[in-house]
Amino acid sequence: MKNLYLLTVCFASCFLSVAQEQPTHVNNSFIAFTIPEKDLLPENVAYDFKTQAFFVGSIRKGKIVKIDKNGQQTEFVKPQQDGLWMIIGMKADAHNRWLWVCSSGGNNLEDYTFKDDADGRPAGIFKFDLDSGKLIKKYVLADKGDVHFFNDLVIDSKGNVYITHMFKAHAIYIIESNKNELEVFTKPESLKYPNGITISADDKYLFVAHADGLAKIEIETKNYSELKNPDQLKISRRESIDGLYFYKNTLIGVQPDVKTVRQFTLNNQLNTITNSKILERNHPMMNNPTTGVLVGDQLYYIANAQFGSFDEEGNLFPMHKLYEPTVLKVSLNEQQNTNDENE
Repeated sequence: MKNLYLLTVCFASCFLSVAQEQPTHVNNSFIAFTIPEKDLLPENVAYDFKTQAFFVGSIRKGKIVKIDKNGQQTEFVKPQQDGLWMIIGMKADAHNRWLWVCSSGGNNLEDYTFKDDADGRPAGIFKFDLDSGKLIKKYVLADKGDVHFFNDLVIDSKGNVYITHMFKAHAIYIIESNKNELEVFTKPESLKYPNGITISADDKYLFVAHADGLAKIEIETKNYSELKNPDQLKISRRESIDGLYFYKNTLIGVQPDVKTVRQFTLNNQLNTITNSKILERNHPMMNNPTTGVLVGDQLYYIANAQFGSFDEEGNLFPMHKLYEPTVLKVSLNEQQNTNDENE
């Protein structure tokens, strides 16, 4: 009887363990649109609330595609126009009619010849007219031998732009609307490989995704702290977050390597994750999901950046092995998504 009891306990324990494992698939997303250019390799999408147009940036071609409210697609900024490199983070300032773009050098860009060790890696912030695509100004870091990478940006209600930067220095940069100059905002020692960045609704706090998790920065004091989170919640290293968005006292994060979009509920002090919910996991179109943009109560996001589509010699896969870039959309309505992880 003792052996039977132990066997029963063992089976029960195994059953509970399996039952508590995270689901391998959670599919709440729908296709918003696709782009018939398989070798685009898009990393980002922006949205103009005034014209209802989307903008998609390419790391492969260094160009920006515009999709208007009727679905018509045009080349808004031409390949490597005005010295662009890979298009990384991108946000539309609909009020001031500007399109802010993070652009950085890198081997995924067509005809890129710089070598990090010998030449360094250039990076810049490009400010385009949101209606015409004309360059207004660019802010470039291109010191020989220095490796720069501007990753993502966010705009506050006053038009100030906050930007994540890594490699040469892991830092947050700023372009203040009244100064129009690129400056270092803060360089916290524990901030490693900063990526996605977002801002609270009251413009008081920045939230930054980095290699070791999620951080909060008080803008007025520049006080830096790591968000506390449940022990079982993995948001670092392989599970680290790319795109990050503040939505009704929650954070929405895109985790590329685990093909997951999550919503993190914060406490009233905005310093602790109290719950998390899987919005999407392993959608059939996912191949390097990266960043997105909030449109009302929906997140539109790049599903398939296809960054791993290169052979050992660095050549892009042939067209028959690539897929059309796809932007998915997922509702943030709590009644529609109930995949809580901390129940």
